[in-house]
Amino acid sequence: MAIPFLNNITLNNNEIQNVRLQNGGSPPLSSGPGQIYFDTTAGDETAKYYSNITDTFVSLKEYTFPAGSFITGTVTGTTPKPIITFDLSATGTPDATVYLRGDNAWAPISGIPGTYNWTLQGDTGGPTAIPSASAVFVIGGQDLETTLVGTTLTVDLKVGPQGYGDAADNYIMNQATEVIASTDTIPFSGFTSGGTPPSILNVVKKTTLGTIPVAALTLVKNYIDESVTGLLQFIGGFNANTGDLDSPLTTNLYTNTTLAVGDLYVVSTAGNFFGNAATPLTPGDSVIVQTAAAAGAAVEADFIVVQSDTDLATLATVGIGNVNASTLDNELGIEVAYAAGTAKVGLDIDGLAVDSLGESPQDYFIPIYNSPDTINNKARLDELLAFANSVTSKAYTITDTATITYPFTLTAATQNDTIIQLVDTVTNETVYADVDRISTTEVTITFATTPTNSVRVLVQKIG
Repeated sequence: MAIPFLNNITLNNNEIQNVRLQNGGSPPLSSGPGQIYFDTTAGDETAKYYSNITDTFVSLKEYTFPAGSFITGTVTGTTPKPIITFDLSATGTPDATVYLRGDNAWAPISGIPGTYNWTLQGDTGGPTAIPSASAVFVIGGQDLETTLVGTTLTVDLKVGPQGYGDAADNYIMNQATEVIASTDTIPFSGFTSGGTPPSILNVVKKTTLGTIPVAALTLVKNYIDESVTGLLQFIGGFNANTGDLDSPLTTNLYTNTTLAVGDLYVVSTAGNFFGNAATPLTPGDSVIVQTAAAAGAAVEADFIVVQSDTDLATLATVGIGNVNASTLDNELGIEVAYAAGTAKVGLDIDGLAVDSLGESPQDYFIPIYNSPDTINNKARLDELLAFANSVTSKAYTITDTATITYPFTLTAATQNDTIIQLVDTVTNETVYADVDRISTTEVTITFATTPTNSVRVLVQKIG
């Protein structure tokens, strides 16, 4: 059964490979200009095309090969496989040293004027004509020298000693090994010519620190002590509920302790700091004095509170705790992993058992997010598939050229992302026509001739 095409086909300069022409002893039906077939009639057996000049089918084997200015063609053999031989018609004898001239004759290359001659031009002088087989010399000048090795010519700078000083006082120095004292002159040695070498005095100077009096050291200590006031210093633990220090037991942080900036106290018994329920402290929390105060004059604002967060966590309280994955069947799929004290929680889809899909589609549910209602829901699989299909595909019936509007809207970048198939409603065969996706919402189906039967157009969005 042949596939019916209802419009023209363009292959955009691509090949038709392994193709075979329609065979027949007579022209096919509905013959017209340009139609081709293979005539299987005995003694003919050639491909033919329909010519609108003669209104007949003409064999494709007909040919002529007229002689040209330089080429002569000779046809031998018999149809339908003739043998054509082409030969040069030039006069003379060709060899490796001749070329074919425009007058159809072979001529020696050496006869072309200027073939082997060239000219030489310098920054000054020239141009000079250089005849065939003549040599050109490259000679070194001031600070330049040339070296020829084989066929390679190298031009380079001349190599010579580098001096120190001017023309009258040219020194070449070796490294000195003498030790330089505080008042020594830097010695120079190894000069290759006369002259007085330069000198540098007092290069090294040594200073000796004598005995420092105790009074001076005391002043330095006092200065350092005054400069480091306010550094953090641990004092001891305390009862946050009462303010009593763990040691000495007779001292109370809230009522009779002198505060110095930087003093650190750690909670050993839980309680509300200075009786304030808004500042609950637990063991491990600490407070640091930020404002100095006399005994009995301390207030909560004199301290910086540092929470240790070592309490056990609850649903409402941040603290110490851990996270475990549930083992309940309706809560499976959560994976918990710890690294350096950090818990990572994720969906472990791969770790779940594979479902046999033995139930009906309405028995399966998929989690979804309802954006307008900003709520998480679940959707039944069969309803989700039907909904997705309704907004991404549709079928239409047409009887002739028509423009169809999609049930969806594409973007300029995805305008061609649709599958469109045509089916004959009577023969149920796939048919072909010109399909033009004219916009992001429409497609035009064009037939060269009106179809015999109605055509079903199937449209599906991809992506």
